[in-house]
Amino acid sequence: MLSVRIVTADYYMSSPLLELDPCYSEFRESEVRRVPVVRIFGATPAGQKTCLHLHGIFPYLYVPFDGSGQEVNNYLRQLAFSMDRALNISLGNPSSPVQHIFKVILVMGMPFYGYHEKEKVFMKIYLYNPQMVKRLSELLQAGAVMNKSFQPHEAHIPFLLQLFIDYNLYGMNLITLAAVKFRRSRATGEESINRGSDSKTESQWNPSMPSPATRETPYTRWEEENLPSSLVLEEVQRMSVCELEVDAVAADVLNFLEIENQIGRNPGLQAIWDDERHRRQQSSYTDIPESQDREFVEASDSELAFIKRFKEILRDKQFNVSLEDADSFPELSQYSAALSPDDLLCRPASQVHVHQDRNTGEAQLLATFLQQ
Repeated sequence: MLSVRIVTADYYMSSPLLELDPCYSEFRESEVRRVPVVRIFGATPAGQKTCLHLHGIFPYLYVPFDGSGQEVNNYLRQLAFSMDRALNISLGNPSSPVQHIFKVILVMGMPFYGYHEKEKVFMKIYLYNPQMVKRLSELLQAGAVMNKSFQPHEAHIPFLLQLFIDYNLYGMNLITLAAVKFRRSRATGEESINRGSDSKTESQWNPSMPSPATRETPYTRWEEENLPSSLVLEEVQRMSVCELEVDAVAADVLNFLEIENQIGRNPGLQAIWDDERHRRQQSSYTDIPESQDREFVEASDSELAFIKRFKEILRDKQFNVSLEDADSFPELSQYSAALSPDDLLCRPASQVHVHQDRNTGEAQLLATFLQQ
């Protein structure tokens, strides 16, 4: 199991990889040539920078099913062929054999437009290229497919947002995978230097804190030399300079299992509180330090002069206080409640100048106090 924090995400088109992408479309009865792959950059809980390639995700949109009375499979294949042709014509290649539709399946859903008491049957249309979703939506509405106008649903949602919604993902949260495959590091010297420059050096961290490499952590650190051969993609080259580069299938994303547990809660805030709770459990600075013991702190001259003046004021108020005992004043606390600000001749706080040096500031305040 591997977890990666989602810092940034994008996608690219690539040739399908065996065991990771569908290489053959049974619906179209043809080989798959190009598939979308989502790329997520982040770090594992142990701090290892990671590039994750997520396979098996296709953009889609919904269209109400209007093929009643016909053989369903033939109707869906005819619709897919008509959509391919309409897209190729719109791209200026009417005779092109390129297929844009991966498959079409029937699903149940509640129509978004108007009022409906029951769910209706929809066709869920999967495409290869996310950039074709908007173009196909316009063609469906314009009646360019099967000479009929269709009403697309959820065609306005971006590809990556569809992924995040379907699998309960959101930014800066951890994506948890049940299984992954690792890509081996490049062997050239230049690329090794690039990898080294990507990681943080010791000087970039707080000197008072342990470095990421030596910091004790309960999380698993993945080391390339310790990986079993079954978890390594031998013939797939790296695309980044991250410490880890892994491939996974969308079916292995475990985040969607948390949806039922998060009903009625804000998942974004919940993740923040969980991270903070875990950080406090692992932190060694949870104990609040005790206050500074002033028993052995030598009193300054200004403090002694202030205490002496304070006792003179108490004597004038006919309190029995000895002036010789000016180096200690714990017993004076019983008299402090009997004195008012007027008796102490204190200046208003707004009239006291801000100072940087403690001893100089005390001397200035004491001089002003004694002059009054």
